[in-house]
Amino acid sequence: MLGGGRYRRRQEEDTDLNMVPIMNLFLVLIPFLLMSASFFHIKAINTSIPVLAESQKESQKEKKVKLTVVVELQKDKVKLSALGSDVSQQELERWDSTIPMNTEQTYQLEAMADYLKDMKKVYPASDTLILIPAENVIYDTIIQTMDVARRFEDEPLFPNVVLSGSVG
Repeated sequence: MLGGGRYRRRQEEDTDLNMVPIMNLFLVLIPFLLMSASFFHIKAINTSIPVLAESQKESQKEKKVKLTVVVELQKDKVKLSALGSDVSQQELERWDSTIPMNTEQTYQLEAMADYLKDMKKVYPASDTLILIPAENVIYDTIIQTMDVARRFEDEPLFPNVVLSGSVG
């Protein structure tokens, strides 16, 4: 029986594992993975999506007249109009306007800003603008139009700009 106990002691001896090859592998692998990683800079434009119906949470007494401005950037002009359920059709047609391109073939954003300022004076509760660009309108023009619609010369105009496609 004494011989059996000695055999067990030999099997239970600690063995040292050689970790150097695994450490070398990680030493090479980690810089390689860091160099192959790509870092993205994502930029976002704050817009909202069109809503089919307004919520009826506001009481009728507190409800102010709101118009929604529609700006269509067409090939050679800017077409402006208004939508609203609380105003007559004649009042909405009064706000229909067209601004042609200037001699440099660029959109007259200052004239559009004047239109928006006038509407904001008459209907101060209005805060939504729907922008419908044509297919040939470049991205930079769309962004400039959105910036003018939100704020012009430090005067807030229509903070909720909705980008939409052509309907029809």
